[in-house]
Amino acid sequence: MGNKTLEYMGERVDKARKLVKDIATINGKIKNLSSDDIAGVGIFLRHGAGVYLGKYKDSPETEHILPEIKVAVINVLENHRDSLQRELDEL
Repeated sequence: MGNKTLEYMGERVDKARKLVKDIATINGKIKNLSSDDIAGVGIFLRHGAGVYLGKYKDSPETEHILPEIKVAVINVLENHRDSLQRELDEL
């Protein structure tokens, strides 16, 4: 086996390791979000400001949208995870 072949294989292994790690991280986030204990969602902006939606921090008026946000975020994460899994499968 030549050096080019070994280098190519090494790059693929490194990419596969990263994909496996990313998929595991996303699965952990999905598991955490699947909990019924979510009390709020924070959206932070680059300049330091942010928006809090939820049960606490003087935002009870937004508590009713938490289930919808939770479902939407889980769907986005699952789609991204599935995309990474397809990429891994192609390696």
